[in-house]
Amino acid sequence: MFIHSETNTKAESVLSWLGSHKKQETQKSLANRFGKSRTFVSLSLNKQSVTKASEQIVNDIYEYLVEKYGI
Repeated sequence: MFIHSETNTKAESVLSWLGSHKKQETQKSLANRFGKSRTFVSLSLNKQSVTKASEQIVNDIYEYLVEKYGI
């Protein structure tokens, strides 16, 4: 679990959205967009890696999805 509860909520929202919109985005496509490995993105979204970098990627992915798809 991340220190900031908002980040936990964002990670859950992103995972839920990805599960319903596999044709639009995947963890792999998001990893490529942000220049990270799919493993790092997966660990971050599943809250198994809770470093500052993980928290930042979750926030960045959430902001991207809100801007592009209006989640």
